[in-house]
Amino acid sequence: MIAALRNLYHTVKTALFGTPVENATVPVVIAGGDSSSSPPISAPVPEITNEPAPVTAGLEEWSVHPYVDPVFEKVGRVFLDAGDLVIRSDRDTRGFALPEEDLDLALTGSTGAVRLLDSFETVGTAHLSTSGLALNLIIDQKLHTVPMRSLMRVITGQNRKAPLFVPAEDVAPD
Repeated sequence: MIAALRNLYHTVKTALFGTPVENATVPVVIAGGDSSSSPPISAPVPEITNEPAPVTAGLEEWSVHPYVDPVFEKVGRVFLDAGDLVIRSDRDTRGFALPEEDLDLALTGSTGAVRLLDSFETVGTAHLSTSGLALNLIIDQKLHTVPMRSLMRVITGQNRKAPLFVPAEDVAPD
């Protein structure tokens, strides 16, 4: 048994590192034979060449990309309150609302009005992104965005809140 393990070790070592092993053998067990009554018959180990693998033609297509900081930072949340979309930002404590009619306009491709919660004064606009994957809110000439995947879960009642994001360069310290 020890000899079989030693031979296996030398075989693996030869295969991985390419070091030559003299007189390495692999035990061959004859079917139906009892291993304790007769010694195992050894067969020579096949030679393994240590040549490098051929280079494939597809390697020119690979490229290395440097790490890029996130494009957006989460700064708040949005939720529904009596049909209106309430917008709460950690950066602006005033609080905003997108009335139900304006939310419908924004989701159908038009432009809706973003209003202050307290005075209902118009402070921005809401519209779909060019790709249709987000609802963009321009509040005081600053872009805020809500992913449509998250917003639709709020509108359908599956989730209570959705995240509110701003571009990362707006969050970076001066």
